[in-house]
Amino acid sequence: MELKAFLDRYRQQSRALQAHLPAESPLARHLTELEPSLELTRAALAKTELPPDHTLQVAVVGPTQAGKSSIVNLILDTEAAGVSPLAGYTVHPQGFAHRAEPADWLDAYFEGYRRLPREQLPADRYTHFAVEPVSGHPELPALTLWDTPDFDSLRARHYLHGVLRTAALADLLLVVVSKDKYADRAVWDMLTLLEPLGQPVLVCLNKVTPKGRDTLLRSWNEKWRGHRADPPPPVIPLPYWQDEEGRRQAGAQVRAALLERLPLAQRQRRQRDRRILELARRYWPAWRQPLEAEIAADKAWRRQVEAALVQAIEIYRHDFLDHPIAYETFQRALAELLILLELPGIGKPMLWMRRTLTWPLRKLLGKGKHDQAIPEELRVLIHSVEHALRRLQQVLAEPPPSELAQPWWQSLSRHYQETMADTLDAFQQDAGRYYREFQPQVEAAARELYEKLKEMPVTLNALRATRLSADAAGLALLLQTGGIGPHDFFLAPAVLSLTSWLSETALGKYMERVAARLKQQQLEAVQNMLAARLGQRLRQLPGAIDPAYRFGFDAETLTAVDQQLQERRYGLRLF
Repeated sequence: MELKAFLDRYRQQSRALQAHLPAESPLARHLTELEPSLELTRAALAKTELPPDHTLQVAVVGPTQAGKSSIVNLILDTEAAGVSPLAGYTVHPQGFAHRAEPADWLDAYFEGYRRLPREQLPADRYTHFAVEPVSGHPELPALTLWDTPDFDSLRARHYLHGVLRTAALADLLLVVVSKDKYADRAVWDMLTLLEPLGQPVLVCLNKVTPKGRDTLLRSWNEKWRGHRADPPPPVIPLPYWQDEEGRRQAGAQVRAALLERLPLAQRQRRQRDRRILELARRYWPAWRQPLEAEIAADKAWRRQVEAALVQAIEIYRHDFLDHPIAYETFQRALAELLILLELPGIGKPMLWMRRTLTWPLRKLLGKGKHDQAIPEELRVLIHSVEHALRRLQQVLAEPPPSELAQPWWQSLSRHYQETMADTLDAFQQDAGRYYREFQPQVEAAARELYEKLKEMPVTLNALRATRLSADAAGLALLLQTGGIGPHDFFLAPAVLSLTSWLSETALGKYMERVAARLKQQQLEAVQNMLAARLGQRLRQLPGAIDPAYRFGFDAETLTAVDQQLQERRYGLRLF
């Protein structure tokens, strides 16, 4: 995924999450803090798509009531920008194109904004901007000078996107602060945010009295060094002016400083791509935190699923495979063997009758899970899976691995509750198929024993010469057609006699090996069924939770972005 596409999707999911989360939740607070850096980077990337020779852009930025609009008018030497003593008067980006026509590409650059004439900008809707031609001071070259809203008032969060778009567009930043606002945290948060873009900066320290001038300049430079790594920029201290002459002198002073910085701004355009890369690198660790929290939560869920399945297998092994009474599969193999031992005229009709009745399929799939017709193996399997599902339910009721993953975890918990009954029903169907499909391996074990008996003709003939096998074969038919249970079959006198007789012959050890191999095959078949069917269904649950409560990025996407940000040689060509 390209970086721009990644950030677009990140922003979309971030806004969806914030729309559904309580404002005080840890993730909502984190995403609110990330929003300025995310918007600034997206805007900086959008600037790479502008015509390379576009007109110089200068953005005037600063806190409320710093005098930004007045400085715009000073530079242009005209009353282009509206001014007001009221705080927050300017709430839209407003551009003034000097010696240039307002560019058409601005409509695409100001994503989600509508261009209007300046006099038609609505005071209560912030997704608008204006840009109009002006005739400014003749010393100024072709440029567009932007007046911006504040970034520190209570309403600023509603129009911060426009401020950041304009700031990212700028080839030069003109920062306007007053002696009352220059030390505010919001000012230095903004200047720190913008630092990686490396734009030339010019500072107007407005409304300065002669007595406090040197102290303010010294304090400003100290704060700059404390917040930014680049050298302090030129600072123009501007006093209150009382007359037109004072205004004219102030305008000439600001214009002269601006003209001196513009060549540097023009040259530094060539470093734009590298600077954007630096910006993305600085904020990438914070951006990826909620994504890593989601990925970690998904991994934790998968570990819990695997642990629950292991525990289900242990219950199945303990309560069925290794249980001296409950284990019934080898009885089914013995039933097959007994039918094979019958004389050809009797054995074949018995087999035909059993397959016609198709037990256990009709009994198994036509009854509820607590019906007495369900074989003991399936009863144990269902019990073990119910235990596993309850355990996972308890896990989801506990806190997630990270508080940033709480919405993801809670959404998974809700989805799990909604689908738990369907999951169990689907497993019962899977278990029924497994039981039916394992029958050929039971028959294969019986045939293996029968083939071994054929190598011992004396024993085989002795069995066939008695009524013992015929009696047992009748019971075998009853077992296969569901007429009696495995326990009744195993405890029948004829079967007990036959089993004891076989165990005491040379076939005894061989029969134990066949029984052990059948049990191992059975264990592996159940493990595969749980992993491939139930396990897969549970592992895939996070992909089905409400998209409004998750980002949905995988680890491979994060690795790809990491690689793009680490690339130095080609820079934004990778994007």
